[in-house]
Amino acid sequence: MSRKFLFTVDLDRDVNLPVEGSMAAGSVDRGFGTSPRFESAERGLSVLLDVLDDVGMKATFYVEGRTSEVVDCSVLSGHCIGFHGYDHEDLTGVSTGVPMDADVVEGVMRRGFDAVRDNVSEPVCFRAPYMVSSPDILAALGRLGIRSDSSVYSFDGCSPYVLPCGISEYPVPKARDSDGRVIAGYLWPMHEGKRVPQQYIDMASSCDDVFMLATHTWHMVESRDGGVMDRDGVKANADAVRTVLEGVLDTGFRPAFPL
Repeated sequence: MSRKFLFTVDLDRDVNLPVEGSMAAGSVDRGFGTSPRFESAERGLSVLLDVLDDVGMKATFYVEGRTSEVVDCSVLSGHCIGFHGYDHEDLTGVSTGVPMDADVVEGVMRRGFDAVRDNVSEPVCFRAPYMVSSPDILAALGRLGIRSDSSVYSFDGCSPYVLPCGISEYPVPKARDSDGRVIAGYLWPMHEGKRVPQQYIDMASSCDDVFMLATHTWHMVESRDGGVMDRDGVKANADAVRTVLEGVLDTGFRPAFPL
């Protein structure tokens, strides 16, 4: 049986951050306040799609509802489409202090689902913003007909399992690197210059049947710590992602979707 490689991408506002007292997330202030920005998300999408074309694989895109209304998502044809909230809301309310009862969660989920359906295609999977989930979220997913979720981390590999609600959970992996430090399946630290491609390839080598990686489109052209990248920075970043993808495929994995 072939080993499955799920490359997943959060297509959401630039360098998102929760805002106290607001359901809607903002963007890290680059001198113009914390209102949401989408320029890096759109530029990064183009860069990432070029990398995927070079490698010859498709990805799963978890698209934020608001972003689908701002960014041209017609370029995502052939990729697997999920959704990612509407305004990158913390659907538990923990980080914002905004109460999120079942009715509020239901409304946010429906709004995000509808926006992605209307602007991209009907989503078949979901990832919770900030990777925080709840029973209310899972219940809403069932009513929306969503088939799979990817909103948890796991030290027990990436193999999917069926939740009591009947939805398949595809966890993002965590592991220990050769130095004993925790490494997660998000490429975030690599984009910030804190990890190298080989560490993610090594992580894949330790998985038997399914391996998942995740990133953000904005992270292809902007780092949280360093700001918007120059041309050389973007190229080096894209080359690093290409190295990871090719390296994982070279270990015997084949591209797959969380279905």
